[in-house]
Amino acid sequence: MRRLKCRRGISEVISSIILTAVVLTVGGAVWSYAQSATIVLTNNYVNETLTVMKDVTERFVVEHVNNSALTHLNVWVYNYGDVGIVADVYANATRSSTSILKSKLGTTVASGDWVKIDVSFVGNALQSGDKVAIKVHSRRQNNAYYTYYVP
Repeated sequence: MRRLKCRRGISEVISSIILTAVVLTVGGAVWSYAQSATIVLTNNYVNETLTVMKDVTERFVVEHVNNSALTHLNVWVYNYGDVGIVADVYANATRSSTSILKSKLGTTVASGDWVKIDVSFVGNALQSGDKVAIKVHSRRQNNAYYTYYVP
């Protein structure tokens, strides 16, 4: 009988040690997972914040529009922001009930620079009195608008 009581005490100690080891192992695994997830989230947050900073510091405007001939429209874009842009120009000319959409894609405008972008209306010449709605769209999803009336 004395032997049984002695063994019961040892089995309780062994089971406590095993349970403690399991709890520490599971706790360590959870801590390791949480730490790696936190590092990934932190890096993503920093990268997204830097991207948004570029979006915010991107500034450009349609400075002037003229037509050298009734088949070409010159759009002057000025970038007064801190970062360069890649501009897509869309020109939608309307007369009566018809609409003519032309575009010029992928023009690079450096910071502090202005560029003349030629939009060709060859095949659908502009006419005096046409209203041309111009949208300059950057690859960071910012826009500048201008309305031009053909003289």
